[in-house]
Amino acid sequence: MRNPEKKSAFRAPRGGQILRAVGWMVVAVVALYPVLWTVLSSFKGSNEAIFGHPFAPPQRINWENYQRALREGHMGDFFINSLWVTGLTAWLTVVLGAWGGFALSKKDFPLRRLWLALFFIGMVLPVQSFLIPLIDLLQFLRIHDSLWALILPYTAMNLPVSVLLLTAFFSAIPAEIEEAARMDGVSTGRFYFSILLPVARPAIGTLVVISCLNTWNEFLMALLLIVSPEMKTLPAGMIAFEQAHNTDYPALLAGLSLISVPTLLAYALFHKHIMRGVTAGAVK
Repeated sequence: MRNPEKKSAFRAPRGGQILRAVGWMVVAVVALYPVLWTVLSSFKGSNEAIFGHPFAPPQRINWENYQRALREGHMGDFFINSLWVTGLTAWLTVVLGAWGGFALSKKDFPLRRLWLALFFIGMVLPVQSFLIPLIDLLQFLRIHDSLWALILPYTAMNLPVSVLLLTAFFSAIPAEIEEAARMDGVSTGRFYFSILLPVARPAIGTLVVISCLNTWNEFLMALLLIVSPEMKTLPAGMIAFEQAHNTDYPALLAGLSLISVPTLLAYALFHKHIMRGVTAGAVK
């Protein structure tokens, strides 16, 4: 015959797990409901359908709102610009961050600590503190009002986190691995590309996702550094679209969905990689 005390002792943790799961589900619903409401409302046919029955699902899937946002609001062009800016920024951030992290973790050179301090300072500088000199520099380089006017500053803003994270990751790799590679005649370049970078894939994946999320959603610099309408990214282009269609709420919500849904999907798909990359350097 089973002991009732032991049976109740096994039930308690299960009940606690269920309560925690229900609690997290409630938090998830509260956090995601505004996005879900935006997407569902973007399929409604008129303002009256949105405001008359705000919590009711659309009676039919109305793709005309997205067609209007893409055609009249040029959201397709803004979407492509955002893809170019986000992709090139992520690539440059990883390439330059990996070089910097390798140098700061595996090489001994003068003023090494000063370089580390400068990267720490770069993490805390607000964007507003260097906007005016940045605009002057871009005009001097003759790349203002182009996609490079966003790609290069975005890369510089993401570099401190990239360099410091990869420095910590590479520093956690035992020095005996490099010594063994040197004894086998492995060059510095081959050690970097064939050993360090494959081991650092979790951290690199984390940096790619973080860089893409930060770049895709950035608004202030995209608004100030880009003047030509055909060069704008999605967040900045949405302002012009809102001013031209400030009463067409279905089309506005369709444009907002084009901006917000990709970032949420990216985080939902890669959040495990983000957490693994952030903690990988600490457990190696």
